Amino acid sequence: MLIPTTHTQFIALLGNPLGFSKASVMQNTALRAAGLDILYFPLECQQEDLPVLLPAFRRMPFAGLAITKPFKVKILPYLDEIEPSAKQIGSCNTVRLHDGRLTGYNTDGYGFTDALHKHYGDFQGKTMLVCGAGGTARAICFACAAQGIGRIRIVNRSLQNAQALAEGLNQQGIDAEAYPLVDAEKLLPDTDILVNATGLGMQPYEGQSPLPGIILPPHLFVCDLAYNPPRTKLLLNAEQVGCRVMNGFDMSVYQGARQFWLLTGKQPPLEIMFETMQKQ
Repeated sequence: MLIPTTHTQFIALLGNPLGFSKASVMQNTALRAAGLDILYFPLECQQEDLPVLLPAFRRMPFAGLAITKPFKVKILPYLDEIEPSAKQIGSCNTVRLHDGRLTGYNTDGYGFTDALHKHYGDFQGKTMLVCGAGGTARAICFACAAQGIGRIRIVNRSLQNAQALAEGLNQQGIDAEAYPLVDAEKLLPDTDILVNATGLGMQPYEGQSPLPGIILPPHLFVCDLAYNPPRTKLLLNAEQVGCRVMNGFDMSVYQGARQFWLLTGKQPPLEIMFETMQKQ
């Protein structure tokens, strides 16, 4: 365990709630393995805390910040600079602090596509249906589009938010359409990959699913971005009808590894990060 000194730097994970997150153990184990005097810690906060916390972090020995729900979009106005792909996505999960300046990045999309390649294989030309239109959904849609996904459909309780995401993708030449969540059933027969990016299924929404299991056809590859619990209601229902499934475990490690590199400048100890997460 690291005992902070006057030379120690810090990385704070900002979000609410954070009880589900295993990132602190993974990142601190990786930081110790790399010999870095940096401490990673969770910091639950409210949106109204951001204009107080961000200026304070600039004056303290922070290497950067990790950002999770519900602040991935809300953090953007407080940043000095946003890396082009994160700006395109409109969402940030990593903030590098250097010389008092805050620069935003997004590693979620990279983490998801790395995991999808590992568990699904080549997804070029495939049709993906995404439940949700928030920051993480935006990240995975743009990342999959950049790697050749054929068509993206977004379903969401707020059709307006889904339409905004689809329009942003269309502007980049990507075949994307928006639908209300209730239309998901009629879209599934023509879908290859289903992704839950809503947060339903993880704390504090355990036992909930964006879609009823009865409508899932067995040919689907079903992804849930939650990793705690490892099997959400959606994934359990999908397995019962014969679908192949993937939870958010590998995505969390891959995105965390890229985040480690951005905030430390060091190569992440990927095997140690996987081993640490598996033991939790």
